[in-house]
Amino acid sequence: MSIEDKERKERILTKAEELFQQHGYSKVTMEEIAADLGVSKKTLYHFFPNKRELMRELMTDRQVQFMEHIDGIWGRNDLSFLGKVRSILDFASERASEINKLPDIQRVEPELWRELHDFKKGKIFEKVRAIIEAGFETGVFRSDVDKDILLLVYMHAAESIVNQETLSELPCTGGQAFEAISKIIFEGILTEEGRKRYLSISEEPSNAPVVNGHNETLSPKI
Repeated sequence: MSIEDKERKERILTKAEELFQQHGYSKVTMEEIAADLGVSKKTLYHFFPNKRELMRELMTDRQVQFMEHIDGIWGRNDLSFLGKVRSILDFASERASEINKLPDIQRVEPELWRELHDFKKGKIFEKVRAIIEAGFETGVFRSDVDKDILLLVYMHAAESIVNQETLSELPCTGGQAFEAISKIIFEGILTEEGRKRYLSISEEPSNAPVVNGHNETLSPKI
C-alpha cells in the first residue's frame, strides 16, 4: 500500500471513530462517513468492504496504538514505578471513556465485542500482570497480598466498566468508574486511623460463639 493510500485509510478510520462516538455505531452509515470525508462511496469501499470490517480494523488499529502507548510509558526512564502506574491509569481511564461512547457495539456486533474482550483477556491481562509483578519486586506492593488474586480482582473490576448494563445504574462514565476502581485498589478505603483500628481488631483473639463446629463471625465495632 502506498503512503498516500495509508494516509487516506487513516483519515477514514479517524472520521469513522469520530462519527461512531458522536452518534453510535449503529446509526452511522458508510454513506455518511464518505460524505463527511468528501469522498465517494467507491473510495470508501475500496479500503473497507462494509462497516463491520471498517470497525474491526479501527479496533485493531487502536488496540495497537493503545499497547504502544502503554509500552512507551513503561519504558520511560524519567518516571518512577508509581509515576508510570499513575500515567498508565490516567491513559486507560481516558480510553475507557471513549469505549463507553460505543454502547451499541455489544448489542449489534457481538462478534466484534468478543474480539475486544479477547484483547483485554490477552494482551492487556499480560501487561497488567507484568506491572503487578514489578510492583511486588520493587517492594511497592505489600508482600502479604496474593498477586494472582490482586490481578483477578483488578481485571474483573475493570471489565465491568464496559458493561453497559452495570454503568446504566451508576451516575458516572466508564472513565470515571475506571478511575474509582483504581483508586480503591491502589489507595484502599480505610483512613490511616481506620487502618490502625482495623488491624488492632484483627489481632484480638476471637470470642465468636461456636455454631455447628465453626466460629460465628460477628461484625466488629469500629
